[in-house]
Amino acid sequence: MKAIGLLRYDVEDYLTRESHDALGNILESMQGVGIAGSYGIVGKKARVLAEGGYRSALDALRQETALGFHSWSHSEHPTIAEELQNLSYQDGIQAFVEREKIGVEMVADAIRPPIYFTQPGANWVPAAVEALPLLGMDTFFSDAWNSYVVPLDEPVWLGSVLHLSPPVMTPRPFLLKFPDNIRDALDMIDEAAAQFSGGKIFMVMAHPTELVSTKFWDAVNFAHGATVDVLRPAPVRSRTEQKHARDAYREYLLAISRHPDIEWLNVVQLRDRVIPRGERRVDLERWKPHLRDRLGPLRVDGVSLSAAQQVFLLACAVDADRTPTVMVPQILPPDDWEPSLRTATPFGAVSAEEIRRASRWLVREIQDHGRLPSRVPWERTDWSIEAYAAYARALWENPQKAEVVGRPLELGFLQLIQEPDQLHWDWPIFPHEFRPFQLWQQARSIAWSLAWVEWR
Repeated sequence: MKAIGLLRYDVEDYLTRESHDALGNILESMQGVGIAGSYGIVGKKARVLAEGGYRSALDALRQETALGFHSWSHSEHPTIAEELQNLSYQDGIQAFVEREKIGVEMVADAIRPPIYFTQPGANWVPAAVEALPLLGMDTFFSDAWNSYVVPLDEPVWLGSVLHLSPPVMTPRPFLLKFPDNIRDALDMIDEAAAQFSGGKIFMVMAHPTELVSTKFWDAVNFAHGATVDVLRPAPVRSRTEQKHARDAYREYLLAISRHPDIEWLNVVQLRDRVIPRGERRVDLERWKPHLRDRLGPLRVDGVSLSAAQQVFLLACAVDADRTPTVMVPQILPPDDWEPSLRTATPFGAVSAEEIRRASRWLVREIQDHGRLPSRVPWERTDWSIEAYAAYARALWENPQKAEVVGRPLELGFLQLIQEPDQLHWDWPIFPHEFRPFQLWQQARSIAWSLAWVEWR
């Protein structure tokens, strides 16, 4: 199988007139070359294009199947992460929907409803995972530069949303330095073809405004948490330089489109290759050897389960009246979970009957609410969900014992969330010393619902 390339455009600069023409030129080049792309539009950009009469660009966008949403205002303060940084997870979901629905409507009115979301810059927020379906979107198209999820060369599920966090194979900066860095850019495509062969994914990320400007438009107006008194367009290249950049980029597109070892897909085409998320029938004995020491996304016999679904499986497995197979539902992550350690390490012996009673409660709770609770009630107190899982696993291994001591379980899903020092919190638009640790903690919590995709 060839490597799969995703070419994404963040269409965001609503202040620089030349950027509108650059968008039209890129659409013309993409459609002329015949290469698939995905286009994430900022709400204000869509409105400016419609009000400014840029009909050819809008008509070209309407021909594209992969239209996305790139926030309603991108870098205006407070940005998404700035507004949500101190909110609870559920309050963050509501705040995201309330602030971003106007932008979704702007894109829908100017073009059509978007089907995926790309966060502006480093504004990756966990609440988007549950907010996007409420806004009509089922895909979170991020990238390894800006996602809280580690670089992944295949899609994953977060809750019911398809999440993309592929490595970015372009120089930094990319088009701002075009065409001087075209050789480096093409060399990276050759590297990607070799590195991601076998159907793995990577991405090329570009901004139309880079072809005409010398500095990003938002850095001019919204740098370091402050807004200038009067918004102004980005400084632009000379007309000759703009033409050279446009012509060189078309050459680049033509070259990568002909690469024999890469298949270029847009978000819709990729999504069509993934089996939709839903209930899965699981054979308990087939899964038993795979749940010995670790909770994390797993595929067994073509079935993919998240850590949350594996806990549900454990709860069903220790039921004395269990059947050989279990229907495992989709399960949303806990609302307010915080790990104390990377390993579930329970203490002391607990009676088997107490574990089974807690297991029956947990199964009912998930079936009634569709969400993994952060704590499970016991006879005398309550326990963290990971401590419960450790005891349930121990009982599954020793079903005849009257009491068991929980065996440690590694919380492997935490390895799929980047550490704070790897995150792009130094994005030039954020205030100095911006450190939204609560968002990072929420990201670790939603990783309970992270599962590998199942391909058609």
